Formats: sequence, C-alpha cells, structure tokens
Amino acid sequence: MKPNFSTGDKVRLVSGGPEMTVRGPHFDVLLDKYSENMVDCIWFEKTNEGKREVHYCPFFITELIPADVSNYGSGDS
Repeated sequence: MKPNFSTGDKVRLVSGGPEMTVRGPHFDVLLDKYSENMVDCIWFEKTNEGKREVHYCPFFITELIPADVSNYGSGDS
C-alpha cells in the first residue's frame, strides 16, 4: 500500500533523522507537473553557533513514515 501524506503532516525518514513537516506534493519542473510519488519537506536545526537553520528537500513517499510511529534518531536536532 502506498503511503499518503498531506500538507502539514509530521514525518521522518525510514532511516531516522529529524522530524520534518510535509509542505505538499513535489513539483517536477522537467515534467512540468506535480509528482505522485514525492513530497517536499521542511525542517529546522540549530547550528553550532546556536542559530536556527532551515532545510528543504523533496523525498519519495516510500522513504517517509509518520513521525509519531518512529523513535529513530533519538539524538536528532
């Protein structure tokens, strides 16, 4: 069964890592359409200087799980 994530859902990578927020479906500029199997995610981390840094990346939905199901990466930022 294919996972279904909506804008605002909290997710993590299957392999662990920080909690991320789904921004929505990924727009593929080369195909000029929204991807059915990728979503854009955003998350924040603190730098060594204590500043907050934002990260943004598209992920295949098969790489993600709901954040509340995961206890992976207990030491994440």
